[in-house]
Amino acid sequence: MPRSFAKPSPTELKNGWLQLDICMRLAFSYYVWQKQFQPPNDTSDECKFMRAAALQCSLLNIRSLDEFYRPQSKPDDIRAEHYSNFPNPGPFLSDDEAKQLHQLVAHLTYRRFREFDTTWNTFHLLSRAYDRFEPFLDYIRDAEFVGQINIEASINVMKKRYKTWLSEMAALEVKRGA
Repeated sequence: MPRSFAKPSPTELKNGWLQLDICMRLAFSYYVWQKQFQPPNDTSDECKFMRAAALQCSLLNIRSLDEFYRPQSKPDDIRAEHYSNFPNPGPFLSDDEAKQLHQLVAHLTYRRFREFDTTWNTFHLLSRAYDRFEPFLDYIRDAEFVGQINIEASINVMKKRYKTWLSEMAALEVKRGA
């Protein structure tokens, strides 16, 4: 039987989507690091450390974004189901992908030690995440902030930024032959 939790307040709902946007931004950390900060010869320990930190940040936030579309499991979880008129499309990660991210990113496990350096296709993960996130942004803009021109404009700028990053990532994928 599903658990029952108190509904978030209207204020929590209006602010909850900002947490999701922060997750979306942070999910692009690895790409932004590669684009803006990765030196041409990044074999130093410091560069390896920063690359791993950016990748872990991206993967952890991809996991958080996916959880938004899953059923609530804790009282303070922010979930799509809280937004009553939003048609929740469900998670974008397969159960196996979610489990792998859970074990390799969110918890200290022996498996993490052996497998973290698995090749992660962050472009495909982010594309799937954004495919779920964009309709939610549209819902927020059109249902929660209708007529609030500054917020509507901010949301449109967010969407443009994410689409630009995904387009740039797609071009890199083609260039790499992936």
